[in-house]
Amino acid sequence: MAVVESIKSTNTDSLVVCYKRRKRRRIIIEEEPNDPIQIDIEKLPDALLFEVLYRLPCRWALQYRSVSKRWCSLISHPQFVCSYIHHRHQFRKSDTDPFTLVLHYGKQFNSNILALPFYDDSGYGGGGSDGDGLDFLNFLPDIELARKGYTFSIEASFNDLLLVGGYLSRFWHLGPAFWDYCICNPLTKQWITLRRLPFPNSNRVVLVGFICNLYSCDKEQGCTTNAHYSYKVVRILSPTESNTTQIHMQIFSSDTGEWCDSLVSSPRGLNPFHVRSSNAGVVACNGMLHWVDENDRTIKGIVVFDPFNEAQGCRYIDPPRDLCLGDFVYPGVFQGRLRIFQKPFFQNHSNFSVWELEDYNNAGKWCLKYKIYFKDMVSEHTDLVKIAKKISPPGSLLAFHPNVGEIVFLQFHNYIVLCNMRTKVLTMAGRLRDRGRILAGNTSLEAYNVYAKYVFIVGQSSWPTPVPPPLKHEWDFLLILAKVASKLEERKELRATLAANTSSEV
Repeated sequence: MAVVESIKSTNTDSLVVCYKRRKRRRIIIEEEPNDPIQIDIEKLPDALLFEVLYRLPCRWALQYRSVSKRWCSLISHPQFVCSYIHHRHQFRKSDTDPFTLVLHYGKQFNSNILALPFYDDSGYGGGGSDGDGLDFLNFLPDIELARKGYTFSIEASFNDLLLVGGYLSRFWHLGPAFWDYCICNPLTKQWITLRRLPFPNSNRVVLVGFICNLYSCDKEQGCTTNAHYSYKVVRILSPTESNTTQIHMQIFSSDTGEWCDSLVSSPRGLNPFHVRSSNAGVVACNGMLHWVDENDRTIKGIVVFDPFNEAQGCRYIDPPRDLCLGDFVYPGVFQGRLRIFQKPFFQNHSNFSVWELEDYNNAGKWCLKYKIYFKDMVSEHTDLVKIAKKISPPGSLLAFHPNVGEIVFLQFHNYIVLCNMRTKVLTMAGRLRDRGRILAGNTSLEAYNVYAKYVFIVGQSSWPTPVPPPLKHEWDFLLILAKVASKLEERKELRATLAANTSSEV
């Protein structure tokens, strides 16, 4: 295991941390190459150690908790987490935040998971799953059941958290079939299982949403901390008839640890979930959940619901006027702004458009950001160009790039593609594999279908979201203790300085 061997100060006031693969309890701080000063690591002031640790990438800081008990205590402390987030917030560049694109595809979802990590504004980091995609979530307790054929699917994501669901129907000794949900963080491999649904199973189509309420740790800087948060899991049951003004929901709250049955009102009549609304899924944006309302292949609008204020009911956002009968519409998010991807049902699917909602809090107005024709696309990969130039190109939206507004992820047959909507350039990002169908000689495009509801952006926050979240009163108490200890330490240092000055004067 790599541990810190030395810290070197350069002329640019930056710190260079050197590592060595053996246990060592000494740190060497070099002011000049030929003038080393040895300091016992246990005597290194917390303030200096904090300054070093703030500059480490998040993944490294987590690993260095194993350097020593003291380092583990410091890095795990709530005050360090808040200060680390503040430091990252000041210097972070939003267009370089790493993330992972996770796709759950195929009719048998149990093994077809593709995880594509991205480390900068357009670069693919490699390491996509090839083989048993369940390795991406191999720390979860239900994975072995999924390998044996039990229904398993990723239901939703929020920042760096995933909501995973499993349908257990073969355990006859446990009674009727039931859905089991758990929340996990793939980076830290922490997970928690939610209380089992207390409601009987329903044959109705269900959309699932997952959203967190993060707490502000510095309102002046606009900085939020995920070190403490609350969350809701919302199961939205399809209305049984058209023009329904009350919609049935089952909501789990982290504050109570319980599910509750709710009837939520809507200002307009809502319709049963069909293909377009079901495939589009539920999108979390600005603390709200959004899903598509359709009727007779026509997009009527987008339904908005705040799970943290159920009494307010739903509200409704009208779609852009240019939508036509049968158009495919997928909502998504780019840095807190609601977007929709529109692909015409007619015109041989020859183009797509991206709309963005402006003035979100006041009904909003849709602004056309891009309209792209497939025939204008270029790429160094000839296969992608051939597909784009077909009479009916199969390009469909997977996700909006979380950092760069002009880039979207598209699916061309079994190819995962980055499309720059400004330059019209296509870049290969990955490829879907369905060995069973390929070996059987079945090249049906159905084998490669990925619906938007099964595509997830797993971000990497300034600090990983803990699972489960600590209770708010526990977190507040720890912060108060940390601040009191810091003040006492400052007073102690001030008294020592005054005493030293007094003795020198005498």
